[in-house]
Amino acid sequence: MVLIIDDNKDLAEIIYEYLNMVGYEAMVAFSGEEGIAKAKQQKPDAILCDIGMAGMKGYEVAEYIRRDAGLKDVYLIAISGYSGQGDVERSLKAGFNKYLSKPINFDYLKKVLDDLGAN
Repeated sequence: MVLIIDDNKDLAEIIYEYLNMVGYEAMVAFSGEEGIAKAKQQKPDAILCDIGMAGMKGYEVAEYIRRDAGLKDVYLIAISGYSGQGDVERSLKAGFNKYLSKPINFDYLKKVLDDLGAN
């Protein structure tokens, strides 16, 4: 199962529809707080999380998840419109395993999830 956390509802729903279309079970949260609550409840295999959300930022979500004993091993994928080297390094330091720039390359996203066995 894949959890998508993004305050851009249109993009989150597009990713959700794509993942379902290619055989993944997915769910959506539209804020960091909602995403953490759903992650605790559902224990996803992977989380796609936007960095630049209103309220709780993606970095804070990743740091929280890495401190939570029940979630610390979830595979975290940052998604962001910022793609500078500093942005990538900061996301990895916060606890993300992978960094994907927007617009998302859906073929690459599927490959990453397939390699994880997240379905």
